[in-house]
Amino acid sequence: MASNNAIVSKASQYVSALFKDKLPHWATYHSYDHTAEVVRACGEIAEGSRLSKPDTEVVLLAAWFHDTGYTETANGHEQISVDIARRFLNENGYPGEKIDRVAACIMATKISHQPKGLIEEVLRDADTAHAGKKSFFQKSDLLRMELERQNGRPYTDLEWLNINIDFISRNQFLTKYAKAQFGKRRTKNLIALQEQVRGAVAEQGENKAKVKLKEEKEAKKQEMDKIPIRGIETMFRVVPSNHLSLSSIADGKASLMLTTNSIIISIVVGTLMSKLDMNPWLQIPTFLLLGVCMTAIVFAILATKPKVTTGTFTREEIHQKKVNLLFFGNFHSVPLEDFEWAMKEMMNDREYLYGSMIKDLYFLGKVLERKYRYLRLCYIVFMYGLIASVIGFGISMFFIPPVV
Repeated sequence: MASNNAIVSKASQYVSALFKDKLPHWATYHSYDHTAEVVRACGEIAEGSRLSKPDTEVVLLAAWFHDTGYTETANGHEQISVDIARRFLNENGYPGEKIDRVAACIMATKISHQPKGLIEEVLRDADTAHAGKKSFFQKSDLLRMELERQNGRPYTDLEWLNINIDFISRNQFLTKYAKAQFGKRRTKNLIALQEQVRGAVAEQGENKAKVKLKEEKEAKKQEMDKIPIRGIETMFRVVPSNHLSLSSIADGKASLMLTTNSIIISIVVGTLMSKLDMNPWLQIPTFLLLGVCMTAIVFAILATKPKVTTGTFTREEIHQKKVNLLFFGNFHSVPLEDFEWAMKEMMNDREYLYGSMIKDLYFLGKVLERKYRYLRLCYIVFMYGLIASVIGFGISMFFIPPVV
């Protein structure tokens, strides 16, 4: 093979020594190993493309020197590589026309350059052949390390994946042999990169959601910390006390109505019921009065009627903060140890504790609303019913039949 040519062999030794002495510490990808791999790929593609021996010699020399510029700088390394190759080849008496072809091949490895002719396409395909191999992701990690060390900043996973997709998408294989040998694996690598991008985007979205949730919780905690604790405690002490006072007042009023209406019923039953046979004109107002009193008693009883609950809860309900432990109706049937555990859980969670106190206030208000609604109906029925009954008795007096 042409790779055994004396000038090619001498070039390999020169490049090996050059990389050993002058390659920067950050060059983990553009190393002698990468150059040797490109040379092997050049030989394979040149043979598969049936390149002539003189042309193969030119492209192999260009492959050995195409990254030697990295010994001086990464930016514009192609031109420096050309200068190094020219200097070496001139010193070794290589023909000037062939040196120009070697230089043209080296410049063809520049991403913005459009290769001209088969030998330039061979080197371009060899330089990007790793995109169509299983080792692509390993090579990609080495290049990422090199760029991060060179630039002094890391790439995010998503950022690097997009860089790789852009690289593979823009660098199509040019020779028929490279397309046939490396094209299928190149497509698989591109699909794998896209799948990784989707996974990284999804993970990034989850992380953003977690960060946002954490920030919201922190902001809420800071807002809670700003609230004066003494003012909160005073509010939760005074407001329930007021509610309980209102409840006692309602119960007192209901008790008064029960007593009053019970007395009226006793008087009516004891005094008037026995005389209705002799005074039939009093039947309607009497039964009206009894109906009014009974209805008022029913509403008074409903106003004071207690609501009985199961008095149990589960640990899952405590973890979900669904139980208000400040109301006896929610815990009166549970064992003491479960109640102690639940109370400690609530006391250790400020949000749960304040939430329970707020719920307690709310349901106290609901109970008061129910009491006063029935009490209001009781008073309305009693007031208007009593007026109607008195009017009824008055009217009945005008219809007393004359005594014969």
